[in-house]
Amino acid sequence: MRFVLLLLVLFVTAKAVGAGPYDGRYRPDHPSGDSWDCKAIGKDGGAILLTSNTFFAIGTRCNLRDPVAVSGMNATLYNAICRADGDPWERRIMIMRSGTGIAVIQSGARISLLRKCE
Repeated sequence: MRFVLLLLVLFVTAKAVGAGPYDGRYRPDHPSGDSWDCKAIGKDGGAILLTSNTFFAIGTRCNLRDPVAVSGMNATLYNAICRADGDPWERRIMIMRSGTGIAVIQSGARISLLRKCE
């Protein structure tokens, strides 16, 4: 319950500070994503939440820092400090607009296509 309350407070705070270009709730952009619950955040089968500086996925939270616009690509490159269970780790993440939502590209060429929840 505390975790859900924390997410709600962070979400409201981020909206008050200013919306980021990719803010919203997302689910995988493939047929299995149709069964995801866009109201539940951070749970298995729940939505992925992106606020102006935080990315919440299943069991993981990343603080997005040092945004750099990628010229001509409608994308932003971030330094991300992520945490799940255990010690935090750093990675580079690029978020790019797609036809149905966003593409999240992580170091190691891992690409996740996410569809915006409606």
